[in-house]
Amino acid sequence: MRIFRPWILAGLLRPVFLGIAIAAAVIAGDESGSFSFALLAFLVALSCGKVVRRLVRSRWVDAAVAAVWPAAAVGFTVLFVEAGLPKWASVLLAVILAGIVRNVLRVRRGRERWLRLEEWGMPERGDVIEGRSRRVDFPG
Repeated sequence: MRIFRPWILAGLLRPVFLGIAIAAAVIAGDESGSFSFALLAFLVALSCGKVVRRLVRSRWVDAAVAAVWPAAAVGFTVLFVEAGLPKWASVLLAVILAGIVRNVLRVRRGRERWLRLEEWGMPERGDVIEGRSRRVDFPG
């Protein structure tokens, strides 16, 4: 019988990392005076918690891929703040670009692929968008 169950430990670590993420957000917000930096600290700490939980479950490649987003978000934020952008704009751009970097690496691994616009469910020029078929009368 196997006594060590990694998924149990990973499940128990989830609320621990949530508390750490909240503490990181409070500390970053107090030190910087910026809500956007506090939000970024919260998101990065949650993502780092996901990385640690995947490491506990011995999912090494998934942990490495999951570590890309927090690293890229922090790196882009530092780059944009040093370039002179406002804090809120640098965090917004960093989150968007880190997501793009993560998706590019996922596509390069071969498990996923980029979706075309038609696959998103967006209507095209020739599509018919149906509305209500019955007439609604309002009193008055």
